[in-house]
Amino acid sequence: MNVLVTAIGKTPKADPSVLEHEHTLKADFHLPSIAAEEATPERKAPIRVKFEIPKFIVSGIQVRYLKIIEKSGYQAHPWVRYITMAGEYELRLM
Repeated sequence: MNVLVTAIGKTPKADPSVLEHEHTLKADFHLPSIAAEEATPERKAPIRVKFEIPKFIVSGIQVRYLKIIEKSGYQAHPWVRYITMAGEYELRLM
């Protein structure tokens, strides 16, 4: 049986008065084609995995102060988007 099992425990909070955020995990699997003569139990195609977790950053880095100096008259809105994104992962099933 081929399955994806992911468990995300409690995530650290920046401020104890703030409720924990809900996290979403989206997984896309792209499996390369293997001809029938190539597919053997010893040789399976690799699985490439990419994912992102919005509103969460693994390192725990926080932006405590953000100052935008815009002299052209453009209305700037100071905000920070926290996101965790995967690098390139290639899994080989044995």
